[in-house]
Amino acid sequence: MSIGQLQAPLKTLNGLLEHFQTSLSTTSDPSSSTEAPNALSVLHDSTSLLRAQITKLSLLLLNQPFTPSAIASVISSINGEILPGLMAANELCQPQSYSHILHKEVRTQLGDLVEGLIGLICHIPKDEKWIRSLHAQREEILQGTGHVWQTCDRLIKVAGMGIVGLAVEKAEAYHALVKDAVEELEEWDPDQEDINPFGGSSDSGSNSDGKEPILAVVNGGMANKGKPENEPLAMDSLQITDMHAVKGSTLKTLKLIRMIYPAVLKRRISKFPPFTRTSSISSLPLPAQIEILNQLMQDLRQFSEETDEIAAAIYGRDSADVERKIKVLKLLAARSIGGVKSDWANKEDEFSVWSMKWIERINESTVGLKT
Repeated sequence: MSIGQLQAPLKTLNGLLEHFQTSLSTTSDPSSSTEAPNALSVLHDSTSLLRAQITKLSLLLLNQPFTPSAIASVISSINGEILPGLMAANELCQPQSYSHILHKEVRTQLGDLVEGLIGLICHIPKDEKWIRSLHAQREEILQGTGHVWQTCDRLIKVAGMGIVGLAVEKAEAYHALVKDAVEELEEWDPDQEDINPFGGSSDSGSNSDGKEPILAVVNGGMANKGKPENEPLAMDSLQITDMHAVKGSTLKTLKLIRMIYPAVLKRRISKFPPFTRTSSISSLPLPAQIEILNQLMQDLRQFSEETDEIAAAIYGRDSADVERKIKVLKLLAARSIGGVKSDWANKEDEFSVWSMKWIERINESTVGLKT
């Protein structure tokens, strides 16, 4: 086979990749067939085969002599078997059946994989002159191959983890973010007005040499002129005292939020009906179970985001904003825990009792300056 004959299947491959890339950015209708294959099994098999073919393609590009027929065989496998399989896995892995987190993870990784493939196949020679330049492209080919390998490995891992494994991974990541935010807030001292936990100065009027701005000195001196020595000289000290109270009550609430993660991980997420690449399609979780899991994972992510926003409001000394955000967080958390009070078989268990006690505690926690 000549290099010229290689261009037709290569053009087909580029067209398929472009079509796949477009389909990944659009919403497709969920499959209604009860005989549809396991999306994770299709994903695993297609990705494993792709990894092997990309390894072969990389070796063919990096070693002499250049063999168009061997590369055509690789392209034919990708065009005829691998890409259709990956496209099918994408279509099958719908959020209503496989969960939002798995649907999003698969789409994200497939998008990354398609980009990597487009970048790698552009090194396939189009003429004799191109062949002579392959050595100069060695590093780019190796990097492109490594990128595709890495994405394939992630997809293979996700297919093996299944719904529960990925949910545990995501929940643990959200938990880590909340823990970090709480620990940083615990270390923050409201008395240190010029220290910003995020690495900068929280007082835009401070000088870089640590000296108090002249305008602040003058204003402070004028405002406090003529006051008795035992009378507070400014509102700053009162504000700092207030922020100590806000910090303390906020931490009380955030520590209760932090408690949700290990409890939910142990009693709900890890006990969700398992479904991986080796599972029978008949064991796919019920739509009602998936809907509850989708909401729970969305809430766990939102808890971490809200925690960061609350911490930022405290560092900005906006006690009113802190109080508003805490009220929203408490309502969200109580609703979320109430939503998983029963187990996946809709029966009560130890977590059901714990959740009611937890909701009572979160409702008792207060934030604000009023006592």
